[in-house]
Amino acid sequence: MTEPGSDSPATWQGDAWRRALETVLDTPRLELEPLHARHADELWAPLSDPRLYEHVPGDPPASLAALRERFTLLSARRSPQGDQLWLNWVMRARSDGLARGRLEATVLPNGSAWIAYEVFVAQWRQGYATEGCRRMIGWLIDELGVQRVGAEVDSLNDASLRLLARLGFQRAQYRENADTFKGRTSHEWTLRLEADRFRQADAAASRAGATPSGTR
Repeated sequence: MTEPGSDSPATWQGDAWRRALETVLDTPRLELEPLHARHADELWAPLSDPRLYEHVPGDPPASLAALRERFTLLSARRSPQGDQLWLNWVMRARSDGLARGRLEATVLPNGSAWIAYEVFVAQWRQGYATEGCRRMIGWLIDELGVQRVGAEVDSLNDASLRLLARLGFQRAQYRENADTFKGRTSHEWTLRLEADRFRQADAAASRAGATPSGTR
């Protein structure tokens, strides 16, 4: 694993730290497994569905080998320079053991993080992304000391905007002509969530019976 760069917090090192990044996070319906290269074989088929990429500039993986290579890079949990944490999880259903999607967080030394997520098409509109993201964000705040979380979303992606609103995110900036992909121009929202606001939203979810459980 690449050791921390000069801009990395001193806490981003050591065996105990590496073990913490391998923690499996539990929610009522999901286990969030840290991503490894071995997951490529399982996720190749669902990640090849072009419907996943309607609102993002990326495309389906070019090959299983390319996906495995990317997962190998991400499984280091750190950027090559060592100045960012690249954290990725597979969302696995506790009921049948099958993967439902993927979560990711890029953590910066200044106490901020950017998140992204994808739920496989067959499991859309079942609440997995909300449940998984809530658990991931709580862990980022409680275990890594993250104070601000951001996300960038295509303005046409109504489902993702509603998901982030449920988690307590607020729209911070609208950018016209932010990107061009899939034959069209994308306008994007930047959304932000402060740790205190997330705790308030999480407490409300707890009262409604939607709080994820602990780690193992």
